[in-house]
Amino acid sequence: MEEKKIVPNMVVTLTYQLEIEGKETPPWFARPMRVNFVFGRDPLMPIIEQAIAGAKEGEELKVTIPPEQAYGPYDKNLIQEIPLDQLKHPEQVEEGQYYQEVTPSGRQLMFYVLKKENGKVLADFNHPAAGHNVIMKIKVDEVRQATAFDMAACDMRNCGGG
Repeated sequence: MEEKKIVPNMVVTLTYQLEIEGKETPPWFARPMRVNFVFGRDPLMPIIEQAIAGAKEGEELKVTIPPEQAYGPYDKNLIQEIPLDQLKHPEQVEEGQYYQEVTPSGRQLMFYVLKKENGKVLADFNHPAAGHNVIMKIKVDEVRQATAFDMAACDMRNCGGG
């Protein structure tokens, strides 16, 4: 049986899980994800594309993604003080936990609670992985030759449009 390797124009199915190096990873960030794409045609982060090139079906890999290529540096300007009465569910605000709600405009609001006192919350709006390496654990689930349909679907996903 021929080994199935990741090379251009192969459909690749991966399962991956993310961790934040040097700190506790929130469960919502660490949940396993499954993705498929046409290698060499669908856009991938270069560091991931380089790491999986030539990998075989069933292989497991670990990629360390530096902050500059993941969620960027930690920005102290994203720490803000917010009056608790401006939040929908101030009773759910707990120090050391993430708080989230949907704003009246439909925007998702999420922050890490650094401190809660005197009717205010000190909120950190940085992504949890900001300033940290992200560890991506990858399992190559399936590798197969792309069909004409796969290539057409890939072109449709990646075309501009306007």
